Amino acid sequence: MNTTSAAPRGPLARFLGPVAGSRGAVVMLAIGLVDSTGTGLYLAGSAVFFTIALGLTAAQVGLGLSAAGLLGLVAQPILGWWADHWGAKQVLIALHLWRALSFALFVVVGDYAGFVVVAAMIGIGQQALSPVYQALVEQVVGEDLRVPVMARSRAVYNLGFSLGGLLAVLAIVAGNRLAFDVIVLANALCCLTAALLLVRVALVAKGGSARKPGLRLRSLGDLRYLAVAAVNGVLSLHVSLLGVGVPLWVALHTHAPEALVGGLLVVNTVLAVLLQVRASKGAETTEGGLKALRRGGFALVACAAVFACAGLVTSPVFAVVLLVLGVVALTGGELFQSAGGWGLSYALAPDRNRSEYLATFNLGMSAQFVLGPAAVTVGVIDHGLTGWAVLAAVFLAATLVAGPLVAWAARRLP
Repeated sequence: MNTTSAAPRGPLARFLGPVAGSRGAVVMLAIGLVDSTGTGLYLAGSAVFFTIALGLTAAQVGLGLSAAGLLGLVAQPILGWWADHWGAKQVLIALHLWRALSFALFVVVGDYAGFVVVAAMIGIGQQALSPVYQALVEQVVGEDLRVPVMARSRAVYNLGFSLGGLLAVLAIVAGNRLAFDVIVLANALCCLTAALLLVRVALVAKGGSARKPGLRLRSLGDLRYLAVAAVNGVLSLHVSLLGVGVPLWVALHTHAPEALVGGLLVVNTVLAVLLQVRASKGAETTEGGLKALRRGGFALVACAAVFACAGLVTSPVFAVVLLVLGVVALTGGELFQSAGGWGLSYALAPDRNRSEYLATFNLGMSAQFVLGPAAVTVGVIDHGLTGWAVLAAVFLAATLVAGPLVAWAARRLP
C-alpha cells in the first residue's frame, strides 16, 4: 500500500501550472513583473509631474506623447526585423537598456524641447517591447508553451502595473520635482534589472534567419496577415474604452456616483489577473485562437449594449449594477481577444520572419493607443446611445469577418 501523498500545491505552483518546469518561463515572468512595476510607477505619476515639475500644459503633454506614439508605431516592424536577424534576446536586451537611458534622461529635462526628445526615445523602445518579448517567449519555451506563458505574463503585467501604481501614490503626495526624479530613476532601474535578467535566459529554439540581407519588411506586404491584425486591432479598442470611455460615460451620462470609476478599474484588474490563464486555454492553434477571438468579440458587443442601458436607467443602484456587468463583459472581451491575438499572431506568422510579423501584428494594438481615445470620446461618448450602437456594430462586424480572414491567411502557409 502506497502511503505517500502528493506534495501540496501553493498558489504560485497553481498559477504556473504547466510552465512551472521551465526555468526560462519563470525568468521571463519575473522580467515581466519587474518591467511592469516600473512602467506602472511611471504611468501613474508621469502625467501629474509633467505638468507640475516640468510646467507643461496638458495640450503640450498630449501632443508630445502622441508624437512619441506615432514614432513608436513606425519603428515597430523595423525593430521586429532586427530581432529576426540579430536575435530577439539581443534586441530585447538593447530595448531595455535604451529605455533605461531614456527614462533616466528625464532627470535633466527642463524644457518642452527636451521633453519631446525623451518622449520620442521612449516611444521607439516602448511600443516594440511587447512583440519582441512575445517572439523571445517562443524561443525560450517552445511552441507548446508559448501561449500559456503569454497568458501568465499578461496576468503578471497587470499585477505589476497595479503595484507600480500604488507605489506612485507616495510620489504624487509629495508633489515635487524630486519625487518625479525618483519615479523615472526607479523605472530606469527596473529596465536595467530586466536587461540583466535576460542575459542568463537560455533558448530552446532559434528564431529568424542566419542571413542578414538588406532591410525588407515582407510582413507589410502580406495583406492577409495585415487583415487579421486589423481585426484584432479593432477588437483591442477595449483598452481605450476602459481607460477613457467608461470614466467619461459614468461621470457624464449615468446616475452612478463618479467614485465608482475606481472600483470598476479594480474589478477589471482583479478579473484579468485571476482569469487570463483560464481564458487562454486552447488558444495555441489557429482554430483555438480564432475561437478565443470570436468569444472576445461577442463579449465586447454585449459590453457595449450593457453600458448603453446604464445610461437609460435613473436609479443609481441599477446604474451601478449595469456598469459592473458591463465591465465584467468588457474584461471577458479583453481576456479572450488577447488570447486569440497571441494564438493567431504566432500561428499565422512564418518561422523565418517571426519577430517582424509579430511586430506588424502588434501595429493594430499600437494604432488603437493613438486613435482609440479620440474614437471612443468623439465617436461613442459624445453621441450617447447612438455611439454605443455603432460601436457594438463595429465589434460585431469585426467578429463576423474574423473567420473568413483567418482562413484566407492560413491558406498561404505551408
